[in-house]
Amino acid sequence: MITDIPDTLHFQPDGTGAGLYTERIDLREIGTLEVVRASEIEFDDTTQRWEVFDYNGRRVFADPSREACLRWERETFNQ
Repeated sequence: MITDIPDTLHFQPDGTGAGLYTERIDLREIGTLEVVRASEIEFDDTTQRWEVFDYNGRRVFADPSREACLRWERETFNQ
């Protein structure tokens, strides 16, 4: 499971925040949300691996395990 990776929110001086969305914290309670995907995870039939693509469409990680891709996503984007 990926639950052992902490949720991280980053706040700017103007009060805006960013982080991977999770339902552990109801962010709607602190204001209006604007949600933009940080990445996409898709399965490649040819390589038989899950692939993580950044918001520019570049493949940035791949693994046979989708769980490993989710873990990589959280570790990378929570920095």
